[in-house]
Amino acid sequence: MSTEKVFSSAEMQLVTFNLGDESFGVDIMNVQEIIRTPNITKVPRSPAYVDGVTNLRGHILPVIDTRTKFTMEKINMDGSTRVIVIDVNGRTVGLNVDSVSEVLRVESKGIEPAPASIANGIDSSFITGVVKINNGQKLVMILDVANLCSIAEDLSTERQGTHASRTGVDTTGAGAIEELQIVSFLLGDEEFALEIEKVKEIIRFPDIVKVPNVPNYIKGIISLRDTLMPIVDLRTKLDAGQDHITDSTRVVVADIDGTLMGLTVDRVYEVLRVPVSSIFPPPQVIVSDSGEKITGIVRLDNGKRIIMLMDLQDIISSQILDEIAKQDGGPEEELSDNGFFMEQLDEEQMVVFRLADEQFGVRINQVQEITKLSKITKVPRAPRYVEGVVNLRGDVIPVIDLRKRFELEGKEYNQFTRIIVSDLNKKKVGIIVDEVLEVLRVSRRYMEGAPDIVQDQNIQRFLEGIANLSERMIMMLNLENILQANEWQKLAGISGPEKPPAKTAGKLKKQART
Repeated sequence: MSTEKVFSSAEMQLVTFNLGDESFGVDIMNVQEIIRTPNITKVPRSPAYVDGVTNLRGHILPVIDTRTKFTMEKINMDGSTRVIVIDVNGRTVGLNVDSVSEVLRVESKGIEPAPASIANGIDSSFITGVVKINNGQKLVMILDVANLCSIAEDLSTERQGTHASRTGVDTTGAGAIEELQIVSFLLGDEEFALEIEKVKEIIRFPDIVKVPNVPNYIKGIISLRDTLMPIVDLRTKLDAGQDHITDSTRVVVADIDGTLMGLTVDRVYEVLRVPVSSIFPPPQVIVSDSGEKITGIVRLDNGKRIIMLMDLQDIISSQILDEIAKQDGGPEEELSDNGFFMEQLDEEQMVVFRLADEQFGVRINQVQEITKLSKITKVPRAPRYVEGVVNLRGDVIPVIDLRKRFELEGKEYNQFTRIIVSDLNKKKVGIIVDEVLEVLRVSRRYMEGAPDIVQDQNIQRFLEGIANLSERMIMMLNLENILQANEWQKLAGISGPEKPPAKTAGKLKKQART
């Protein structure tokens, strides 16, 4: 590359920095700011030179480990370490450097072409020229930041679209009517459940505002995206244990005839599909005189596991809901039905889970159920990331260990380990994660596309975007892209043959007659 084409003005200013004993410079016109090293969220399967992403005043900033990019040995960060935020063609990237030296003004005629061979194995394509300072005693290498950060390639990729298809799970076809999808939770020692259509999201226990002159099971109200929502403690309402708050306490946000209500539970247990034939009418003796109703009893594992399906209509009366609304100015302050509908259209609903020290999200339409870790049968000669197969109510499904797939350090399974079951490429697949945290609705205004630089161009693009929230980042995965086409073909052979729909329906009918 000719230096005359790059440096056309009489002089330029360089922001210089150090990596070990080497000095580098960046055109000050590309430098947006210089910051101390922030908290960085690691992105799995990203190129080795990518440190991760961070939040820079509400925007996603990918950070490059410049030492790794230049094949230098990594060192521990200290008080001198800085991140230089550069801007090229409107795209920002952070460069992690040992220290920043000075702003140096140099004459363009003093800039020499980059030598073909540069010390420490640095790729000469990243260097546009060199300048000698201190009477030639020091050499500063001037970076081609667009090439270093692959900005031009990123822009091209972005024009083609970085997001994969968002097609939802097909719930039509044989067997769809024969199953019910539910969210189960614990109240004391008992397991209850709601139909998933009634559950809008699941959140951690929030700060609440107390409301006077209401029953003791109403803990107060919160504002959930500008909508007032009462918090009902089901444990108190149903006399099912103490109402103390722990790390596992969750609030299930449910829709009761168009009204949102938060239901406090001890722990969210599973999201699962149950055969309709396993649901039986509740004995009349367990239906409370005060109106709390159980719509059905789910019997699983040959009757060893009992789940009580709840009817939300009688949990709290419409009169009490009206009284709560009056405490904050009445219905005129709530969103209109159309406004609430439009807000829902502008949201992404996701299942949030933990993997290593980071949080990930999967769109709810890719999740069929969430189940505890069950017995896994190993499969000979399976890929390393395939832990084996499990029996899910008669279906043999392959199970992928997401830590192994993302080449993260292994961890022993524990009581928090969960399997997220998804229907991908017309096959049921289980994904093992460290812990499922919550079901969350996130406004699309907080969703940003994943910077192309954090994704290895040689693998499938599994990262769809990043939810950039005030205190955390959630990486949005597209489960269809965690494997490549040939890997899905191998997995299809592991999962075994599907059962014919007719036999499945016949089995369910037979169970219903017993």
